[in-house]
Amino acid sequence: MRAPHAPLHRISTLRTYAIRYRDLDHSRKSRDTELRRYFFTRSYAKRKALKLFFVGGLSTIVVASSGLVYIRNSNVFEHAVQKAKNRLADIGYSVSSNIKEYLPTEKEEVGSEYGFSRILPVQFSIPWKGLSFLRSPFSVDEISSALSTWSWPASLATVKDKTSALLLELGRGPGSLYSQLVYDAPDPNINPECAWDAEVRLGDDLCLSERAFLRDRRRKMKSSFAKLFGVLESEIDDRDVPIVALACSGGGFRAMINTTGSLVGASKSGLLDCVTYTSGISGSCWALGALYSGVAGSFDPVAAAQHLRKRITTSYLDMSTLDMLITSPTNKYLLAGLLRKANAQLGSVSLTDLYGTLLSARLFVPENTADIDFTRLSLFHFQRAIRDASLPLPIFTAISREIPSSLEKPLAQTIEKGRVSVDADRKYAVRREEQEIAQQIPWLWFEFTPFEVGCDELGAWIPSWSLGRRFEYGKSTEHIPEVSFSILSGIFGSAFCASLHYYVIEIQPILRQLPSQLYQWINDIISEQDLDVIHPVVPNELPNFVKGLDGYLKRNSPQGITERDYLGFMDAGAELNIPYYPLFRRDVDCIVALDASADSQDLWFTRAEEYALKRGLRTWPKGARWPALIESTKSAGGNTSKIGASPSSSESSEIPEESVTRKLAESQETEASEQEKKVESGEAKPLNMDEHLITPSSPTRTRNLKASTIWIGSSTGPDKDEVSSMMDELEEQDLLKRDGIAIVYNPLIPNDNAVPNFDPMEISTWAMSMTEDETSKLLSVAEANFIEGQEKIKKLLWIIWQRKKATRLSHEIRTESQLVLEHPW
Repeated sequence: MRAPHAPLHRISTLRTYAIRYRDLDHSRKSRDTELRRYFFTRSYAKRKALKLFFVGGLSTIVVASSGLVYIRNSNVFEHAVQKAKNRLADIGYSVSSNIKEYLPTEKEEVGSEYGFSRILPVQFSIPWKGLSFLRSPFSVDEISSALSTWSWPASLATVKDKTSALLLELGRGPGSLYSQLVYDAPDPNINPECAWDAEVRLGDDLCLSERAFLRDRRRKMKSSFAKLFGVLESEIDDRDVPIVALACSGGGFRAMINTTGSLVGASKSGLLDCVTYTSGISGSCWALGALYSGVAGSFDPVAAAQHLRKRITTSYLDMSTLDMLITSPTNKYLLAGLLRKANAQLGSVSLTDLYGTLLSARLFVPENTADIDFTRLSLFHFQRAIRDASLPLPIFTAISREIPSSLEKPLAQTIEKGRVSVDADRKYAVRREEQEIAQQIPWLWFEFTPFEVGCDELGAWIPSWSLGRRFEYGKSTEHIPEVSFSILSGIFGSAFCASLHYYVIEIQPILRQLPSQLYQWINDIISEQDLDVIHPVVPNELPNFVKGLDGYLKRNSPQGITERDYLGFMDAGAELNIPYYPLFRRDVDCIVALDASADSQDLWFTRAEEYALKRGLRTWPKGARWPALIESTKSAGGNTSKIGASPSSSESSEIPEESVTRKLAESQETEASEQEKKVESGEAKPLNMDEHLITPSSPTRTRNLKASTIWIGSSTGPDKDEVSSMMDELEEQDLLKRDGIAIVYNPLIPNDNAVPNFDPMEISTWAMSMTEDETSKLLSVAEANFIEGQEKIKKLLWIIWQRKKATRLSHEIRTESQLVLEHPW
């Protein structure tokens, strides 16, 4: 006779129970058969995944995914429960230790014919282990059961409903968003690359697609150049048109808006039509993404500026972001990249991925969600913006630090010594030792264009649409959608992942009202960010496309890089906050640097010069007179000092100045830690992350910077710095003799003509939102700064054009003369 079904069904919808099974006069085999028949013939059981296993002796536990636990054949029930807890822990469940006996009423008696005599509640929940939940999600039934045990305060009822909806969408089950994105075949209209094979391209040359773009862009620029200078187009030879690049700095939302405003100024002045490349780092990559994705409805900088001004008034941590993650069509649009990355062959997921997804909810979702186009989060599809060569080619940047196998053991030993050191002097010595090892580990620069992704230092490149695939020996082993630009946005600006950490610190009182399981899960996710000297910004792992290519990469490639499964990418601003590097190999004539990080320009210029020398680039301008930030100190002597000057005697005992990478990653942590102590002691209010957190060290801070300062290098000038490279200090005839790269430095500085009494540096790089008024002012200042320097830039481009023209004609005359000498007839 079958056990009654109704009570069991009712129990399964209420809570989790452990049920003791009384010994019957049957053999073990027949009892197991009876037990299996009892569970697996039920219609509810057919709809749920059940697990059957043994825990020693004759004790059998059946775990239903709805949360039911059945224990039978144990003389000591408590002992059976403990065994059940241990076994459940082995398979990934966490069982509450708070178990109280519950005697069922006659109505609730379950399976009496099979010997169930009493029922005890065993509340167990799914272990939310950080972001691994996205790699190995539980079923919708398991999630639903776990959520039913969470205790929510009435004041958070709305949050409860939205959180539950999101978690259920991320679970395995028919109709869930996870099942659609992971198990269903991608739409070929959105992801045509899933039908294409990919191979690694080796070498130093630009790819065929980029060379074709350059040919078309030169033709466009020829017409624009003639119009800009009021000459006939027939007077201009394509080969003489200067190759101009915009190098846009990092600096969070501030840099993003500065870059956007500068692009508007460049467009209005006509100079954007004379630019070949736009390279970005960190926040500037977000600006380029907003422009080239077409999310604003067009590829016009003005439209991109209007879009960003509206979208960033709300923080990406606002509840409206959660709404977008649970509402169609924005949920699929935003979560596709995260879930597909987590569930690829070499799937991995990090806080950076989550950050990029949340950020994209603000930056890359159109105001009207009916206009959502899934291809706007595709770097490959950014080609639409440059298909007719009407815009410059965008170059996004990230860096990677690959530890040579020969240094892995020494580094691990040093880190361990630092961990156990107590003495301050010992810690100092270990810290210096760690820094010395770190200096031996090179940074690798990776560039991302709509055509290719690769590394010049490795000499290896793959199609942009194949990024995220697993590669072996130069060929991809899978056909999956390309990595979403939402993921790339997190990588490009990964230094600002720290803002999530500080925000969690700030809202701890609110978070503690959440169910303990959810609170702990959030803290686990945030704590996955582990910074160190080698990786001062959390690296984001993507499959290593050079795996198996030992002996095929450039000679000085990092040892062991071809053996790794992953490459770790991070914010390139950690190494050099203006993206000069990808322009070195592109023979540019002029770089316009848009710098929104005007507290460290001397460092960026010096480091860029080091990179140029390392590459043997003799035409880079000498750095004798780079601009410097002047800070007024409040010391007794009242001396002003320049960044990079020799430290005072009181400073000399400190650890030598660490790289900007460490500063970038730790500057906020220090202030947040100090502020948290003040909050706890009642000395200060909680941090407001929407206000600037990094403040000038002196209220009398001044800058000796001005818009459009220009330097021109020369390959024939003296090696030392006695001769200035600054354009304002050279006569025109001297400028025409210089054959080097020209640098136009445009820092983000106040512009009272555009916006009186407004200092753009008061807007923090760590801001998670900006008011429309702040954004409008910053856009106006950036645009005005660029336009005010346009005459200088035009004069420079005219000089470069004349120089290139004279060089070409001279070469042609020499070639003709040589031909006449060799073939006089």
